[in-house]
Amino acid sequence: MMSSSSSNQEEQQRTVSEYRILALYRFIPLVTPQTNQTTTTQESWDEQTIMKHPERHPQLLQLQSELYATLRRYETRGTLLIAPEGINGTICYPYPPPTAVGNDVDDGNNVGEYDKEADPVKSFISNHPLFGGEGLRTRSSVWKEHQTHDDCDNTNNNNNKNSRSDSITSDTTTTQQTNNNRPQQAFQRLKIKIKPEIVTLGLGRPITQNPTTHTPTPTQQQRHTYNQLANPNITKGTYLNPKQWDDAMKDPNVLVIDTRNSYEIDIGSFESAVDPRTRHFSEFPEYLERLAGEYDWSQRDQEQQQDDDGDGSNETSSNEQSIKKKAPPTAIAMFCTGGIRCEKATSYALQSNLFPQNLPIYHLEGGILSYLDDVAKRETQEEQEGEGSSSTFHGECFVFDKRVALTEGLEPSNKYISCHGCRGPMDRRLLDEVEDGATNYDAGNGTSDLEKKRKEYEQLLMGIRNLPPLTYDSNSQRWYVPGLTCPRCHDGTTRESFERFAQRKEQMEICAREGKSHFQDNGRK
Repeated sequence: MMSSSSSNQEEQQRTVSEYRILALYRFIPLVTPQTNQTTTTQESWDEQTIMKHPERHPQLLQLQSELYATLRRYETRGTLLIAPEGINGTICYPYPPPTAVGNDVDDGNNVGEYDKEADPVKSFISNHPLFGGEGLRTRSSVWKEHQTHDDCDNTNNNNNKNSRSDSITSDTTTTQQTNNNRPQQAFQRLKIKIKPEIVTLGLGRPITQNPTTHTPTPTQQQRHTYNQLANPNITKGTYLNPKQWDDAMKDPNVLVIDTRNSYEIDIGSFESAVDPRTRHFSEFPEYLERLAGEYDWSQRDQEQQQDDDGDGSNETSSNEQSIKKKAPPTAIAMFCTGGIRCEKATSYALQSNLFPQNLPIYHLEGGILSYLDDVAKRETQEEQEGEGSSSTFHGECFVFDKRVALTEGLEPSNKYISCHGCRGPMDRRLLDEVEDGATNYDAGNGTSDLEKKRKEYEQLLMGIRNLPPLTYDSNSQRWYVPGLTCPRCHDGTTRESFERFAQRKEQMEICAREGKSHFQDNGRK
């Protein structure tokens, strides 16, 4: 087998014209519960055991090994999650594919014979016997990047601002022209993880209309039962394509919910969308429970009954309750980045009985990425016809790779970089201002406040090497350390984390000076 170092060297020496990024997911049972065992030594794999120890299940372990072996042949990096309920993830690979495997790349999974137009990675994934086929959701894009500012450190290490790129986009292909003429990977390594869920809703407590702050730790049987309340293999909401989604957005009676986390929503979302202000997707069930309790659903039933009777004779004394609660929506529409979180969220909404059974529950097919891809094509046609933009999405869409955020046509962001600490989106201007020496330390805060904060910072971090100065962002009115934290995560960063961040930053700077890669895919699982 080819070693990791030799694989990395061959990738650098070989001419790579582009990198292809493939996002994929499918809810499909990948394991079958077994109640009868043929031997006394064979482990019993009933539903509870599968949920408790999926990382030990032989079928999932075999699939993990197969994915590693095949994807490494094509120098693929990224993250795939496999679980009893399906597969989810995003991967990136060079194109054309490596020639080390020869012209015949038939690996037993319907890949077929290689030619110049073939994409063996996408073919392998799309035709896989366990999760491929019509139900597999994929979003493919091409990234031709010749210099990347993937996080704070890479930006700090590049002091030549004139080398920053001008983007040229055609459909879902992006080219960034800079002084460096070799494209780079969107991920650092390949990780294929076995998890209980492919997207962590993590239902670990009973359903309650009035959730308390402290609930008993559930048993494994309870956890399994709760998780069945969010199973898209049983039921899920109704798909809306981007055009149907825009039509639904025009209806003021449709409740539009963004199922992403708050740091994602902060840089872009749809018009009139509700922000649940969740930090993790596992907090979303509790949000839905609170949301359901805000509406007077009996009012909706009365209106429907009046429509059936043709008069208003069914008015009841529930007006007092209606004053305290809001009039209910006629439908709920959810969305997320690529479609998987909102698909699971709609499944939970339908199976939890939090909402009336006859309430329509929709979700955006393919998520924001599908919408941005579609709206770019629509706007090209509208511009030709002299019409204005019809997009209802404003801002940019955060993604979990080096592109950081995407705009219409899936064009990588020129505005955001990845925070070294929390890995969330960080406005590039925060580093530009530091380089320009134009950071505003006042902005309503006196010099004494600045010195007090700086002394607290110095006391907390005394003895840690290679620390940039504490910096104040006048826009957010928060502090941060350029290259280590951002205004969003700085206050919650501990001394231990600062030590780790500073060490990593120093290592990356040394590697940059020596022309080495700080991260390498070492070939281990």
